[in-house]
Amino acid sequence: MKKIIVFISCFISISSFSQQIATKNIEPSILRKIVSDDAIVDKALQFEDKNGKNYLVATTLQNRSDEWVTKAILVQHYVEKSNKELFLLRQITDKEEHCEFDNDIQLLPESLRITDLDKNKYAEITFLYKLGCRSDVSPIGLKLMVIENGNKAAIRGKTLPRGFDFPKEKVADSSFKKLSKPIQDQANKLWDKFSPEF
Repeated sequence: MKKIIVFISCFISISSFSQQIATKNIEPSILRKIVSDDAIVDKALQFEDKNGKNYLVATTLQNRSDEWVTKAILVQHYVEKSNKELFLLRQITDKEEHCEFDNDIQLLPESLRITDLDKNKYAEITFLYKLGCRSDVSPIGLKLMVIENGNKAAIRGKTLPRGFDFPKEKVADSSFKKLSKPIQDQANKLWDKFSPEF
């Protein structure tokens, strides 16, 4: 009986691990084709799936005056075509403009997951970012995105500062509700992990 339990446990671990897609850093020569000189690179990863070579780049742009700060985040998913040209499969962009306090729009790098949980050979790219302009510990916007083969699904809501009784705000869009259960489960776990603050 112990041998059977050990075997099943190992099988589950291997199966779970196989749904994670291996990544590596994008080569500088490729990155220079994608990123503007004034952008701050938050993530730059490459991986392979049914589309072939994929490139995921997340950057932050900033414009500052003496009175305010405007910040924008840009997440781009490229695939490499047979002629080595890069094709933009999906782009996510958001911004917080003319913030006179703390401009807190930012990708949450530790939330990024690149997986194939539905086992269709196309990678799911899941990540969260927050956005808001604040001068205290009040909640700000929080968004979770799932990108798969150019399609986008999302959860939108707000962060939950610890120690306060703010209401929970979390709404999944219609595209998210159509995702397979393993993808939804992972996304909801990530939301629960990264929505608390401070």
